[in-house]
Amino acid sequence: MMKALMKHNALFLVAAALFVGAAVPAAWAEGEDELLSILGAKGPEKTKDGESLLANAVKSAQGGKLTAEQNIFLQFFDAGDFEKSLYQWPAAFDGSAFAKTASGQALNALVLFKNGIQVTSLEMLLSISQPKQIDQFIVQKWREAAPDNAPVWASINTATWNSEWTTVFGIGAEVRVRGRQVYSADQVETVKELIKKTQIDTRERAWLSWQLVIALAQGEDPGVAGKALAVLMKAPNNPVSQDLMTMTAARLLFQNGFLDAASKYYEKVPKSSDYWFDAQEEMAWAQVRKGEPQNAIAITKTLVAPAFQSQVGPEPFFLRSLSQLKVCDYPSVVGTLNTYRERFKPRAAELAKLTESANTPAVSRLVERMKKGPAKLTDLGADAAALPRFVTRDAALVQNVQTEKALEAEAKLAGELYARSLTGGTAQVGFQARLESFKKAVDTRTQAARSATYGRVKALAQEETEEIGAMLQKLHIVEAELLQQISLADRVISATQGKSSLKVGTTGSQAKDKVWFPAEGETWFDEYANYKVDIKKGCAAAGTNKPATARP
Repeated sequence: MMKALMKHNALFLVAAALFVGAAVPAAWAEGEDELLSILGAKGPEKTKDGESLLANAVKSAQGGKLTAEQNIFLQFFDAGDFEKSLYQWPAAFDGSAFAKTASGQALNALVLFKNGIQVTSLEMLLSISQPKQIDQFIVQKWREAAPDNAPVWASINTATWNSEWTTVFGIGAEVRVRGRQVYSADQVETVKELIKKTQIDTRERAWLSWQLVIALAQGEDPGVAGKALAVLMKAPNNPVSQDLMTMTAARLLFQNGFLDAASKYYEKVPKSSDYWFDAQEEMAWAQVRKGEPQNAIAITKTLVAPAFQSQVGPEPFFLRSLSQLKVCDYPSVVGTLNTYRERFKPRAAELAKLTESANTPAVSRLVERMKKGPAKLTDLGADAAALPRFVTRDAALVQNVQTEKALEAEAKLAGELYARSLTGGTAQVGFQARLESFKKAVDTRTQAARSATYGRVKALAQEETEEIGAMLQKLHIVEAELLQQISLADRVISATQGKSSLKVGTTGSQAKDKVWFPAEGETWFDEYANYKVDIKKGCAAAGTNKPATARP
């Protein structure tokens, strides 16, 4: 009877320890290795001294023995059962000295990472201020879980990176996080130092080289930026689109006054590119700078076409009216001014609504489309008219959407883990409050990511609204100049002595694309970007002036 009572008491003590997470007697803990050996059970991975690598890290941090609950956690972890490790964590470590250490925080984050909560857990890890204090075994496990080429690095908040983490995860991870920052002209040396850390012909080096080009172009030496861009355009593993690099090359040439060379680069941008309208607009400015306004009129005829009003901004209207003014085509100037007001007054009102609230059906559909991968404005259909024209190629917005996508997946997974914790918890009855709190935290972070997306859309809408207002002010100047020139028409006639002038347009029409249509009232798609303008007797004499004629 005494033996039966002792057996009953022993079982009761074990059950109580497992239920409340109490520590077993020290004598039991000291004999854990011997017990495992006698019973033939497989223990955790061992050090040379015969002790578990992870157990050694926990013991060192808390300066004592392992509890029974901690032993259970270690067995789950070493067996690769990370979901049970997650459920076991509160019983094993809540309130322990180990949980408060850098190693404890890193291990906690690692368990979450292994359960698919990657963005949140990796940012938890990066928030540790002293990574050098993390046990090397845990560091190694993190290196294996998140190598520098892991997709998760593209979603990490750039502000979380500490230079000490480079020694943990390598230069590849540092570049993938810090490289998403936009560097200004006064940060050229910072970019150069990062480039030195990268390997030749890698994606990381190419991306940083692009950042260097941007920083140099903003400075006072665009020539150096041009040389850096020339090297980058030939680099393998280049993540920057060819069209964007071509546009940048053209802009650097334009900035240095090489207008003909710039135009040749602008012409290389295909019509299928999101940058085509920008290329046409800037090529038209090159024609104005060359003193060929008739060519600018030919190019801008496409840009102001109603079919492209969601893709084209307000500046081409100013450019077109200025060119028309230069050739004294006063009726066309008035027409351009009126068209601007008719098109951009409602456009500004639509964008103003976005600056107040970006939570609209059009923005929601935009976000869902961008989550599927790279998008063009033309992919948005009718929604393009209700959105800022740069939404699909704004790097910050694209990054926000991808981060939001990753966090949404984590929030869903956190909910599933919480739901399964009723049956998966090993030392508690019911759902785990800790997982519920964590699920709420992930939900909050996801909502913050969506707010950041809305905030970026608002910023883009505000920028375009301000651009519309700025162009309107410039058009007022054109209008004032128009009135002044009309009032001084007699002086123009006297100065020219009745002599007529002739300007023949060439840019905007290529021989192979010339098509003639008898009807002027309709526009065929083949005509776009193939207009030619001849200016006859422009600014010569009253009564002989003829408006500029545009033809395909």
